[in-house]
Amino acid sequence: MIKYLVLIITCLGSQLFAQENNKHLSATIIGSGSPKFNTERSGPSVLIAYKNTQILVDMGNGTQANLNKNNTKIKAIDGFLFTHHHLDHNEEFTPIFIQSLLGGNSIIVAGPKPTATMVDNILSIYEEDIAYRLSKSGRSISDVKTNFTAKDLTGNTPFYIGDIKITYTAVNHAIATFAYRFDAGKESIVISGDLTYSESLPILANNADYLIMDAGGAIELGEQRNAAKSNNNRKSTKSREKAHVNLAESSQMAKEANVKNLVLSHFNFTYVDQEATTVEIRKNYSGTIIYGEDLMSLPLKQNSTTSKHSSLKDNYPIVDTNVQGFYSDTEEISRPSAGDSFYGQDDNYTGNQPLYTDNGDGTISDNVTGLMWEQDMGTKLTLEEATQKAKNAKLGSYSDWRVPTIKELYSLIQFTGKVKGATAIEMFIDTDYFNQPLGGSKIGEREIDAQTWSSTVYVGKTMRTDATIFGVNFVDGRIKGYPKYNPKTGADNKMYFRLVRGNTDYGKNNFIDNGDGTVSDYATGLMWQKTDDGMGKDWEEALRYAENIELGSHSDWRLPNAKELQSIVDYTRSPQTTHSAAINPVFEATQIKDPDGNPGQYPFYWTSTTHLDGQNPSAHAVYVAFGEAQGQMNGRLMDVHGAGAQRSDPKSGNKQDYPQYFGPQGDVRYVYNYVRSVRDINHTENTETIPEESVQTTEHAPQNRQRDNSQGLKTAAPSFKKMLTNMDVNKDGKIAKSEAKGKLKENFDQRDKNNDGYITEEELIRRNR
Repeated sequence: MIKYLVLIITCLGSQLFAQENNKHLSATIIGSGSPKFNTERSGPSVLIAYKNTQILVDMGNGTQANLNKNNTKIKAIDGFLFTHHHLDHNEEFTPIFIQSLLGGNSIIVAGPKPTATMVDNILSIYEEDIAYRLSKSGRSISDVKTNFTAKDLTGNTPFYIGDIKITYTAVNHAIATFAYRFDAGKESIVISGDLTYSESLPILANNADYLIMDAGGAIELGEQRNAAKSNNNRKSTKSREKAHVNLAESSQMAKEANVKNLVLSHFNFTYVDQEATTVEIRKNYSGTIIYGEDLMSLPLKQNSTTSKHSSLKDNYPIVDTNVQGFYSDTEEISRPSAGDSFYGQDDNYTGNQPLYTDNGDGTISDNVTGLMWEQDMGTKLTLEEATQKAKNAKLGSYSDWRVPTIKELYSLIQFTGKVKGATAIEMFIDTDYFNQPLGGSKIGEREIDAQTWSSTVYVGKTMRTDATIFGVNFVDGRIKGYPKYNPKTGADNKMYFRLVRGNTDYGKNNFIDNGDGTVSDYATGLMWQKTDDGMGKDWEEALRYAENIELGSHSDWRLPNAKELQSIVDYTRSPQTTHSAAINPVFEATQIKDPDGNPGQYPFYWTSTTHLDGQNPSAHAVYVAFGEAQGQMNGRLMDVHGAGAQRSDPKSGNKQDYPQYFGPQGDVRYVYNYVRSVRDINHTENTETIPEESVQTTEHAPQNRQRDNSQGLKTAAPSFKKMLTNMDVNKDGKIAKSEAKGKLKENFDQRDKNNDGYITEEELIRRNR
């Protein structure tokens, strides 16, 4: 009984917390794009929230991924609305609706015809699949059919979802389309949907706080064009023949509605020429202009931690593992859904996808981390030789090369690789960009004997007495400590080295103890479970534990992938030297006994990443050793790989059969490893609303704002700065033709006014008038 009372109190507390943190009517732009696929802009979707009510309007491509990034659970959404039934606006409704059904929450689905028919068809087509998934929790379709209402909206009768009043009106588009107004408290938000000029919209949006408008006519950055083709005759035959507004029409409707903020969304390109677009809008509308981006939150918000943690904020972005597949403990499987066995593994979550640029000069730029790499490693070197090589290197005309740390080096690993024992199958690095040798069979090496060393020296000893350097094996997908000296000859060992430059803050954490059992790392943007689970679990149990934990008022925890977990290893610590786990003291780690029964050991920790190795490549998952990575050699247990090594264990097995020893160095296999859960820091938390009167300039995106304590709030440079940052690979302050992308590449010669082969900031923002 006490257990259930605690659960009820916890639920009530969570609801009160949610209400307190959603006391303002808000809109989050889940997707700001169009039917054109764009990695930076997902398809159209907006999340409306007030107190404990959430409503999702339209569900284009990428909606589910961005809801996850926004820490929004589908089972917590109360309503699904459609502006119209074009595919780019409802592409992901089917899986979202089915997940909502499985979640058991009460929902309303509404929109123009044929909304109700579409829902009926989904239930009919996927009846067996839905029934199968419901059966796992002892339910049937009849049990959940009463949980939702699907209706075709007609007329203009307002209705409520929770405390949010919803008013709608038909607008002009290629098919039947509604615009929606949401009112709660004294705040109002309007979503136009796709449209051409519609007299009904200004009436619906009258005096609204925010009008989220079709961005038709917006000018692409780098586009060579004359002044925007504007026609203030909003009822022109030409505009009525189109499916989308032009800037004259959208700005005129915003003016007539007297809205405080005009938010442009539904862009069919990535980068907006905000200066040029603003000039056109200003011909009619004088209010605040906001250029929408994915996951932008309205009202405008600023992270209150910016000034406190700005020195390392987001300087350590974790590149995704690039895993593309799903696995049980025995075989490859189809994508599991929430609640299924093995849900929560690596490919269920999408992070910063690997993105490289070949600079054509022997260097490769990592566009996620800001690091630049040597493309070809050359021959094997000692650490001293590699250090000297870095000092003398002038590759790419740069002189600031260095030997990478283990965290920098590990940023390159990709777990699309595959190995079978000592035989290479697919590399654990992107060989489209990086040259990766194999071990030389002619000199007695195995294929996997092509390890890459880092500059990170192990603070302890391996093999009892060996000075050790950490390296990454991109042939077999592991981190291991390698002896600096040959144990037989005493000579310096040689390994491959891949030099790096740029982002000297990469790998430096910025931990903050939140005081609620969680720790935030403002360098990576990840929040961690402060204390581990305290008990060994097999891989499936570990996934289930992380998916279901509730901690720090959050329920969106997951099992970290390999690169996320490795990011919190502290390579300055080890059981041998600090008598602790290899992790910052802000965390707490369970102490365990080693297989010989000796105290002072610390666990291996599971990741969500499958490691494709061996006879059955589906059967192993990656772990990171925060204690000694021990092995048994010649009947003696010792640290063979170093605290902070990354290895892999079988995902399952009879608990009483472990630990066991495996391989030439007798690696300890625990199989029942520990868990430290992770989640993305919710960027809407610890925020403060920016007062409207403090906004100095209106034409720049709000999330580009930064706090300047001496002058209050200042606006960052316009979006051409962002374009310069994204394209200027060698960071020389200008864009070469080889660096240009998209429209800028097509119109490079017209922009390059002095014909010097580069585009400067001044040339980039100049346009014909």
